[in-house]
Amino acid sequence: MTVLVIGGSGFIGSTVVKSLAAKNIEAVCYDLIHTDSNGDKNNWIRADILELQSIERIFFEYNIDSIIHLVGLPAVDQCAKNPHFSFLLNVMSVQHALEAMRMADIPKIVFASSASVYGTTSGKQIVESDVPKPTTVYGWHKLLAENAIRTYSEAYGIKSVILRLFNVYGGNPKLGKEVISIFINRALKNEPLLVKGPEKFRDFIHMEDVAEVFTKALTSPAADNITVNIGTGKKTTLKQVASIVNAYFPTSKTIVEPAQDDGTGLFANSDVARKLLGFSPRDPLRGIDAHVKKYSDQGA
Repeated sequence: MTVLVIGGSGFIGSTVVKSLAAKNIEAVCYDLIHTDSNGDKNNWIRADILELQSIERIFFEYNIDSIIHLVGLPAVDQCAKNPHFSFLLNVMSVQHALEAMRMADIPKIVFASSASVYGTTSGKQIVESDVPKPTTVYGWHKLLAENAIRTYSEAYGIKSVILRLFNVYGGNPKLGKEVISIFINRALKNEPLLVKGPEKFRDFIHMEDVAEVFTKALTSPAADNITVNIGTGKKTTLKQVASIVNAYFPTSKTIVEPAQDDGTGLFANSDVARKLLGFSPRDPLRGIDAHVKKYSDQGA
């Protein structure tokens, strides 16, 4: 099996490439930059997903069996400030991949979607059958991309696995834009941690668990034309995260500010992923603790 990993140099993509290699699955990294995580440069293609002819050429030049699509603009605030750029990266990149797959007869795509398609909830665990109600530009664009994939699945027989990722952590903080990376980067510079809404919660899922489930989504016989939540199903508050970081960086103070939406967040019901993909994520508090300790040791 040879997999084209679109966005293989990114925060999640670099870990996915390593996970595929560990399972002896050949990965061809498709991105604008190369990192050491991508392995041999012979398996890296510098190309722009927004150029349709570029991906068409690659499909015909390489013996690709399936693709993993990880390209996107994940920062909610950046998507709101530049909705056109968000549309290009979060929607058009998927459309280009699908159209090239159709013409090259590539049978399967695994897509990194987001829990943001659900919008806000009343605090209950989210199941895949919940009606998506995005409240952000990023969420709407991810939902558009999902619907494009479903259209190609129904019209052209392309098999798909849509993974709705919750809050991914565990990669290099220099590449990450999520709260744990922000806290670690500030702590490494001995800057205070700003907690806006200490009781806000997230469903934090470790990067390595996410990478493993991408691999399983490619190979599992049950993983065809499904949409799956990828989270732990456990709430972790921002106050808890800050406390873990403070334990390893005691000189970095925490500044707590109230927030109008304090006590809100999203967390997943992951029963479908467990049943169909053998998904078994690590406990978030233990995982976050080990992750922060790793970077505190490096910064010491």
